[in-house]
Amino acid sequence: MESQLKPLAQSLSKFGLTDYESMVYLTLIRNGPSGIKDIEAKSNVPRTKIYPVLKNLEKRKLVSIMPGKPIKAKGMAPDASLLSPIRSMEQDLKAMKKTIQDLRKLHETSSVSDQFEKKEYWVTRKLEDAVKSIAETINNSSEEILLFLSHEGLEIISQYCYELLNHAALDDIPVKIMINANKNDLATLRRFTDLITIKYVPFAPQVSTLFSDGKELLIFKRIFPLDNKSSSISVEHYVGGGVCEFIKNALTGIEWTSGKDFATLLPVIENSWMPEDAIIHPKENQASPLLYLYLMDLITTHFGQKRDAAFAELGKKTLESMMNGNTNYVQTTLENSLSVLSSQYLIYEGVQAKYSYDDPVNLITCELSGSLTPAYKTAADRGFPIPPSVWGFFFLGLLDVFGFDCKVIDSVYNSSNNYWLIQYRLTRRQSLPSDKSALAEPAILPKTP
Repeated sequence: MESQLKPLAQSLSKFGLTDYESMVYLTLIRNGPSGIKDIEAKSNVPRTKIYPVLKNLEKRKLVSIMPGKPIKAKGMAPDASLLSPIRSMEQDLKAMKKTIQDLRKLHETSSVSDQFEKKEYWVTRKLEDAVKSIAETINNSSEEILLFLSHEGLEIISQYCYELLNHAALDDIPVKIMINANKNDLATLRRFTDLITIKYVPFAPQVSTLFSDGKELLIFKRIFPLDNKSSSISVEHYVGGGVCEFIKNALTGIEWTSGKDFATLLPVIENSWMPEDAIIHPKENQASPLLYLYLMDLITTHFGQKRDAAFAELGKKTLESMMNGNTNYVQTTLENSLSVLSSQYLIYEGVQAKYSYDDPVNLITCELSGSLTPAYKTAADRGFPIPPSVWGFFFLGLLDVFGFDCKVIDSVYNSSNNYWLIQYRLTRRQSLPSDKSALAEPAILPKTP
């Protein structure tokens, strides 16, 4: 057998295959349907052993013995047969972890626990002890890990606990991070698994907090001794009591609900598409979606079949008026401009919006979810082509800038999930609008980030 296949053969032993079974199976996978003679030559398995090996592999649905003479066999895809032991091991691991969690709870509630040894508050300023305290808290978490981080706190967590947090998330423990992220934080935040929920919050804490399972709190920050030649980490550790309850209510209440989905804001922060102050403190006076619903009803009543053309014209005027500000609403590509548009829904209305542009087929998919008011469902029920929002009209103006008309080809509103999907087919105009030159003025051109 070729030397590069030997590691694979050794790995197959973990699935219960013998050396001969591994070598025969890999030979068939590598070379396709083969007879006994070819298998012997390429696998180095003795001829007398090959047929019994094939029968064993056939039982495991890894090999199919083909009818006829001479005997031939072909290797099958490993999906079901080899995934079964993995699933079994995963179930065992989950059961073991649950046992540990149950034992912890039993120990914590045991009436024979020595209450004199239980410490509810202590401070650590030695680096090794501080790191150990943070790591142990993460390792001992079984229900939820909530982090409210400063930029400095993110550096500490990334340096000492990055793997631990990722493993916790992979073990089905909800991990949530809140941070007032800037460009310097992006590379670090991208390293975390997608299973970790990250939210952008419009304020930066002076210290960082780690909250575990609703009952254990760590407040930590970097400190510099008098010699100022090295740094350490100070950790305040609270267990139970009023402090933990207060922080729990704060972090899971106002702060978490005011946070915004980081994945949506990431391209905006990374490319400086909006001034930082606009993300933290939105200044535009956004009218209620209900007002836009009435406006759309009014346009429909007065314009009838020309409704969509009236919407498009209003969209163009909306975009032109908004382009006089400091925000780079229109980028050099339609795809980037749609990313900016998605962020506006989130920042100003709290709505999760995702605009996906499929360039080859000229298709845009708009997905709206989260804090959708009843006006959104009403607009969907009445067949309106855009959401009842200034950003719905902005979308039509955006298409005008890039020389597109659009037609709704699908619109589905799921009331149970509060989710609205709209798909648009784009058609490029043969010639630019007569007043397109107005958009070439410096004040209207996309601003360089």
